[in-house]
Amino acid sequence: MCGICGIIGRRQDDDISATLERLTEALHHRGPDGSGIHYIRGRSAGLGHRRLSIVDLAGGAQPMSGEDGRIWVTYNGEIYNFRTLRNELSQLGYRFRTNADTEVLVQGFAAWGPGLFGRLNGIYAFALYDGRNDPGDVWLVRDPAGVKPLYLGLHRGSWWFASELAAARDQGCVDTEISLDALDEYLVYRFIPSPGTPFRNTWKVPPGHYCRLPLDSLPETPRFERFETHFEPAVLPRTEGEWAEALRSGLAAAVERQLMSDVPVGVLLSGGVDSTAVSRVMRDRMPEPPQAFAVGFNDHAGLDELTAARAAAEALGLPLQEVGATSEAYLAAWLDLVSRLGEPISDYGSLLVALLCRKVRETHKVVLTGQGADEPLGGYARHFAERLYPAARRLGPLLDLLPESVGASDRVARTRRIARVSDRAQRFTEIMAVFAPREVASLTGRNGDLERLADPVRRWLVKPVNGDSLNTLLTVDARLSLADDLLLLADHMAMASSVEMRVPFLDLEFLALLERMPSRFKVSRFGDRKWLYRRAVAPLIPAELRGPLLGRQARTGPKLGFSAPIEDWFKNWIQRDSESFLLGPDAHLPQILRGDRLKSYLETVRTRHLPRSRQLMALFVLESWLRGPRAELRVT
Repeated sequence: MCGICGIIGRRQDDDISATLERLTEALHHRGPDGSGIHYIRGRSAGLGHRRLSIVDLAGGAQPMSGEDGRIWVTYNGEIYNFRTLRNELSQLGYRFRTNADTEVLVQGFAAWGPGLFGRLNGIYAFALYDGRNDPGDVWLVRDPAGVKPLYLGLHRGSWWFASELAAARDQGCVDTEISLDALDEYLVYRFIPSPGTPFRNTWKVPPGHYCRLPLDSLPETPRFERFETHFEPAVLPRTEGEWAEALRSGLAAAVERQLMSDVPVGVLLSGGVDSTAVSRVMRDRMPEPPQAFAVGFNDHAGLDELTAARAAAEALGLPLQEVGATSEAYLAAWLDLVSRLGEPISDYGSLLVALLCRKVRETHKVVLTGQGADEPLGGYARHFAERLYPAARRLGPLLDLLPESVGASDRVARTRRIARVSDRAQRFTEIMAVFAPREVASLTGRNGDLERLADPVRRWLVKPVNGDSLNTLLTVDARLSLADDLLLLADHMAMASSVEMRVPFLDLEFLALLERMPSRFKVSRFGDRKWLYRRAVAPLIPAELRGPLLGRQARTGPKLGFSAPIEDWFKNWIQRDSESFLLGPDAHLPQILRGDRLKSYLETVRTRHLPRSRQLMALFVLESWLRGPRAELRVT
């Protein structure tokens, strides 16, 4: 896992070397083991790389080229099937100088061109320069699950790309004019979906897409092309029992593939079913039990996840390293983190990953996690909303009589909105929305075309197979909230400590199986979530843990996982400080939202005691990000 970057000057006589060197160094934390730069067209374009050495420690330096020096790559990630691809390329006559997976990208592109991308099973973001036809092209590619981020932008006529937006902004590569359309999308989704970012002329490569930049005719805006993966189950299970066996064996195979490493591999253990199942497979496949790492709060009994992690580690016979945090210290660190991220993301659990990875880095560079299971398998309450949709549609008038206080969140209000919508893209948007599109229009005063706020969903819509609309929702959710929220944050938090996080549930061979599994095996008509999966992995869960991890409460109640004690603080903030922070003299939000409508919204929430913590958290994060420590932002 590494940091990558590059710059393409607008003219052939530009010298981009000083900026590229600074940008490469700004990614030092992602790859402290080495660095390299390769210049193109003299010094008017170049690729930069910071290396975290994990496979072929001696021979995997980057940027890397093929034998004739006409194709170069700077790459961040792991290709789990690189040995299979290497053997195939060797039979075609290609020779290899290293044992690194990186070289497969160079030789594979020489053999197959962009057809290579769909053959790769891994987590990756890479830039590949193809100079076989002078002056050549730069290809930017992001993995289909979106595990690794890749940003690009146009600034003063020159193109740049980087693993982290904040690094590019710090080096003066980013036009800091705010995109109001992107912030509207943030208010709906609590993050900015690809290809958007907060800034004009700046983008994220969407999951499973590539962008080609021809050096002789650089575009004014990027064009993102989707590529399809070549992975599908050899035999599709039919019965409940066959699916359970396929899930169990598929997870085991995914974990085994992701143990590929020339350095020790550990595991992040929350004590939940997903990380426990992954840990069990690792223990059974490794010569020695893997080192486990867990985090929790010393001063918050309700979030004592260390107890669950200890129980799992003891039952599995794993050594455990613990990180204990305090609520006060966590809150202070999270507030600082929000303001320093490259883009606003309203998620407060991610800092636990950062705290944990600081401990991991003392002994390990690589850990496996249980992240990524919930979106393809239907693990969230919002997924049940699509199962309930036909009934909610019929009972719409009765839902208006239901008081919102019966729910701990805004679930009642959301269900009412969902029941009123027949268009699939708009319905999925309402299911995932923090602020409904109409609420966003009210707050901003920019009524315009509300349907555009469903465009991020529309980009990922596919025709339901056998009328299975819930599986379509799960696919959309994985490409949106998983890729550009949870995975993006996890990447940034782990790489801040130079740690690679691997996600077996998003192994592309395993994911191909999960996404073909009928949704009736994922979310039942009674609200049981991930129910067949839990039954399938029961043999992997120690007997003493099966009750809490596989029982009814686990299938229908709140999710277990790394949780944070911010809710209590936030309830007090809503009552005491929210208006002064969001509307006071130092506030930035009034440049973006209508102050009168925001004030009215706050008063309504406080006086009616409406459950709107998700909405106000999104506003708090956006205001904090706008106040961040970097250069002044421009809102036009």
